[in-house]
Parts: sequence; structure tokens; C-alpha cells
Amino acid sequence: MEMHPLIDSRLEFGTAQGQLVFWDATLEQWVHTEVSELFWDDVNKRLGIKNTTPTSTLDVTGTVTATRFLGGGIKE
Repeated sequence: MEMHPLIDSRLEFGTAQGQLVFWDATLEQWVHTEVSELFWDDVNKRLGIKNTTPTSTLDVTGTVTATRFLGGGIKE
């Protein structure tokens, strides 16, 4: 597997399909997400939050809080 040049050799590959990694500046290392919290479906290009089987582009299990939502082609 080819690694992106910005990702250094300290990155260990995830232990589960769909697992994501992020840089933790406090720990100064790459950290793996828990697939039960954040899951990437690379085949269908879908992100699941607290959902390991996302059925839409963004699939959230739980309450979402936001300032506002725009959808259905609505433009400001």
C-alpha cells in the first residue's frame, strides 16, 4: 500500500476496515478512531457517525445539533 508523503512512518494501519486516523497534537502521534464512533465506507463513499453501516453520504445515529441546515437545492 502506498503512503501519502505527508504521512510519516509512525502511522500504523488500522485494525479494522473503515477505521480512520487523525493526528493528535497533544500526543504527537497518529490515533485510530473507533469504528463504532466514526466509520468510512470506501466502496460507497459514505461516512457513518456512530453507525458502521451508513446508508447515505452522511449517516448519523443520534442527535445532531447545528446552527442551521440547508438542503434540497436551497440557496442563500
